[in-house]
Amino acid sequence: MGMCLALHSVSDKNIERILASPPLIWRLIAPDDPEMYLQSMPNARKGFFARLFGNKPAEPPPPLPSLELGTGEDVEDDLDKSWQGIHYCLNKTAFEAEPPMDFITLGGQTAGDVEVGYGPARLLDSETVTAIDEQLSRITIEQLRDNYDPREMDALDIYPNIWARDGDEGFDYIAEYFQTLKSFVAHCATHKLGMAVYLC
Repeated sequence: MGMCLALHSVSDKNIERILASPPLIWRLIAPDDPEMYLQSMPNARKGFFARLFGNKPAEPPPPLPSLELGTGEDVEDDLDKSWQGIHYCLNKTAFEAEPPMDFITLGGQTAGDVEVGYGPARLLDSETVTAIDEQLSRITIEQLRDNYDPREMDALDIYPNIWARDGDEGFDYIAEYFQTLKSFVAHCATHKLGMAVYLC
């Protein structure tokens, strides 16, 4: 198991809708599981206790909203457990970085307090994603390798704490998923989309 970083393309229009009503994040990342959306609605807990203690039955839920998805939207991928290793090799830090290069760990706006795994999802708009793409497109695998320092990474507790043990294989793991990240971000930038990122 462990913590994997998931990526999901999303339009600025739908980002605005999710920020206005955070439970809608479930309609993006789990559209085939309406129960996740319903359980995250503000009245869901009230309805549960009403049924538990025999009070007035909860009103039936309203019709499920859906997100209107455009071209290139609703594409998903993940960085497996390499996400913090990639962040380190890009920034030489555990979490902090100058925006927009903090996008893996801290950047974006949180979708309220709706837990979608290990905390809420973070949403980055299309302008931010385009800026990320411009920077990532100039970074080579060789530059990443120059920043790869297994001893310091383990000292900084960079997840999943395998770097000194795995050495060059650890870097190969980072390099593989860095290419996945570049392809995903380039897709979003090409279609003028933002993205949702979340630990699951």
